[in-house]
Amino acid sequence: MAGARIARSLALGAPAVGASLAALASWVTARRITAPGPREEKFVTPWELGITYEEVAFRAEDGLLLRGWWLPAPQAKRTVIALHGHRGARHHCVGIGAALWRREANVLLFDHRGRGSSEGDLMSLGYFETLDTLAAIEYSLARAPGVQLGLIGYSMGAAVAVMAAARDERVGAIVADSPFVSERELVRFLLRRQMGFLHPPVIALTERLLPYDPGGVEPLREVAKIAPRACLFVHGLHDETCDPKDSVRLDEAAGEPKELWLLEGAGHCDAYFADREAYCERVGSFFEEHL
Repeated sequence: MAGARIARSLALGAPAVGASLAALASWVTARRITAPGPREEKFVTPWELGITYEEVAFRAEDGLLLRGWWLPAPQAKRTVIALHGHRGARHHCVGIGAALWRREANVLLFDHRGRGSSEGDLMSLGYFETLDTLAAIEYSLARAPGVQLGLIGYSMGAAVAVMAAARDERVGAIVADSPFVSERELVRFLLRRQMGFLHPPVIALTERLLPYDPGGVEPLREVAKIAPRACLFVHGLHDETCDPKDSVRLDEAAGEPKELWLLEGAGHCDAYFADREAYCERVGSFFEEHL
């Protein structure tokens, strides 16, 4: 009898425990998406690479002050803005930035809100960062009027590059390295891998906890608007964060001109590190052809 009562109590308590665990997992997921982490204080700057640069700042549409580095190229033939990943910062893009600067491009490296030295205590997976990028475009075009402009982005930054270019026709070409097709699909993909069949209620509750509509972060829906401007999609086939098929889907949905570069053996945002020289040559030549 006592055993039966214990079993009934456990059965009745199981839904409450499950709901509590789902709520906790959803809160953790939402915090992971929106809460800034520790900001690095020691990192390589363009100075270590012998590049002249300026500390610059500009404001997003909602008033947040964003800070970055402007690398002015003598007699610049183009301008390229580099967009870091979700928990990245401008110094993560200093390698490709230096390579593009040496190929006669002005380069803007900046910290999205809540990262690096930029203002903000709230992040997203591209929703707010697209606003940051549109402000960066305005700043860059004011600094170098009449010079064609491109974007290169990594992971979240790659998704943002697609959305920003779709919304601003002054962007002449983009490179999207390890992008995702939508925030909803990305979060579902990652939670399914971590939680198995328990992930659906966590996804639903996470979306309710976010201070923005994740449906507004869907590069796949916007990529076709970029044509006839050029896109290069880059993805490592061993990427376990953003499904390599996402770049294939974006390439299929994009208009011409477009290129798809898939790399065997490379993981998430690893194409640059797989062969720095080949990567910089491919990206640099792409921008030189289309800007």
